[in-house]
Amino acid sequence: MAKKKQQAQKNNGNKNTNNFEKSKPNTILCEAQVVEVLPNAKFKVLLKDFNTIIEATPSGKIRLNHIRILKGDFVSVELSTYDLTKGRITFRHKGKKPSNTNQENN
Repeated sequence: MAKKKQQAQKNNGNKNTNNFEKSKPNTILCEAQVVEVLPNAKFKVLLKDFNTIIEATPSGKIRLNHIRILKGDFVSVELSTYDLTKGRITFRHKGKKPSNTNQENN
């Protein structure tokens, strides 16, 4: 009987292991480019789909892993359907380089 309870607990614990790719309800996912870095971990980003500039903050996973976000980086942003002027940066795309690298010194 005890073995069945342990197996049931293990199976219940594995249900929510892949929540990274799932989007939350009432959110809009879009691609953006960082236009300006503001104090207190805030950024002004230009949304590709809507061609507007909004204010965004990094998500908890980005803060915990100390992922640097620079001006010119391409990021994925979650927008709430309730307030379309603020968003959450959920992913920083690696393949694209920032536009303002210091190449004048070379």
